[in-house]
Amino acid sequence: MPSHICCVVVGYGSAYNWGHRHAEWVEQTEGLSLHGICDTDAEARKRAAVAFGGRLRIFSHLDQVLEDDAVEMVALVTPHDTHAPLAIKALRAGRHVLTEKVMCLNTAEADAMIRAAMESGKALSVFHNRRWDSDFLTVKKAMDSGMLGDVFLIESCVTNYEKPFGWRAEKRHGGGQLYDWGAHLFDHAVQLIDAKPVTVFAELQTRVWDVDVDTFAKVIVRFDNGCLFEADLGNVHQISKPRWHVFGEKGTLVKRTFDPEEKASVKTSLHDIATTLRIDSVPGDWTVPYKNFSDRVNKGANLIVKPENVRKSIAIIETAFKSAALGQSLPIGSS
Repeated sequence: MPSHICCVVVGYGSAYNWGHRHAEWVEQTEGLSLHGICDTDAEARKRAAVAFGGRLRIFSHLDQVLEDDAVEMVALVTPHDTHAPLAIKALRAGRHVLTEKVMCLNTAEADAMIRAAMESGKALSVFHNRRWDSDFLTVKKAMDSGMLGDVFLIESCVTNYEKPFGWRAEKRHGGGQLYDWGAHLFDHAVQLIDAKPVTVFAELQTRVWDVDVDTFAKVIVRFDNGCLFEADLGNVHQISKPRWHVFGEKGTLVKRTFDPEEKASVKTSLHDIATTLRIDSVPGDWTVPYKNFSDRVNKGANLIVKPENVRKSIAIIETAFKSAALGQSLPIGSS
């Protein structure tokens, strides 16, 4: 019989029913077994008990989870500011950890998490599901094909018109654009650009909505090969900007939405003849992070989302906050 790693999803009552979706992904993944749900909120625990027909253990605190010797892995689906302390506690207790993005709030926390994983010998990864979004995979395929030539500017935008709610609207919990969508976009940047990010300029503003987090963010990251990555993020755009605009010396790509049915448009030169192409989207698959994590803990496979790599995007976010506060471009990692 194949082995199954017993997992508890910590954080069931988060926005968009996200904890429930993680529980379903665990159940659907070969090599993993959903052992229980943990949430500090009594109503969330009741909903979890009903949703799974009373067949799971229901915990009220991570300490209870870690007292259960059957638990071998935790999936953290909790507010951003809790990821580092909860992950470190679980790792030190000898459990594997898959945490939702954002991995943590700063590089000091990232280093502490990585160190705890190394010392415990347990696996640590981040649920960067949007590495498997159709739009990102389509852009990556186009860049890798060479049809754009040497890419010198990538504009990546997630903009809408919606008031932030729940803990994502609270600064103390790591709410706001940079820790939310920024975590995905800057992770994309370091996957797409084969160079070292060196400087960041950021402008953060709170507009329209009465919240204490940024609702508009523009961040420009310069890489040491000269490529620029420009992220536009916001809850205040009544007409959204194109999801992707990628500029290379041989061609330009536009992908306007997340919609996998929408083809990317590329204007390029083939044999010195200007050509406009419509590129089919690459299918996305959000089940990959759990499948890969299961392969890591059951079979010793390499992690696709390595925490050391994610740390690069955390450093960008950390520097962006400092840049916005000072109103100037800063080297990444500056004090």
